[in-house]
Amino acid sequence: MNNTKLSIFGRESAIRFCQKKHDYETVIISISTPDVDYEESPFISDENKVTEILGLSFCDADYPNTKDVYGKITSESELMNDEDADRVVKFTEKHIGKHIIVHCDAGISRSSGVAAAILKHYNGDDSAVFDSRWYAPNRWCYRKVLEAFERLSDNET
Repeated sequence: MNNTKLSIFGRESAIRFCQKKHDYETVIISISTPDVDYEESPFISDENKVTEILGLSFCDADYPNTKDVYGKITSESELMNDEDADRVVKFTEKHIGKHIIVHCDAGISRSSGVAAAILKHYNGDDSAVFDSRWYAPNRWCYRKVLEAFERLSDNET
């Protein structure tokens, strides 16, 4: 990924990151859950070197008509859609070479699914995510982002 560092965080870890001074430019893909009120959110400052945040909001379920992590049955319209995935791809392409943080509420499923797809596309290897005991990648997010990378590649040829 051309010196790009990719990190997967939960919301609290992303907030803690943003409260510290850093010497390298960072961007954030921030994934929220619809209808959840968040007390704080990551912020941009000269000290933390966070220069841009892509905000997305969708439920955490691997398939439509299944329960999300909160026990709510989700429809396809409540999950990551093609537009969300396209935004992830464009954002990632724009920020290659920077530190990219992908975070969701817990840093376990949606963020790791998105991060695994980014790693698969750029490095051909997503094992750092899928082989880790810390993550349970959301398969829907993973597939949607990989499909968006494929659409981008198809449009470039």
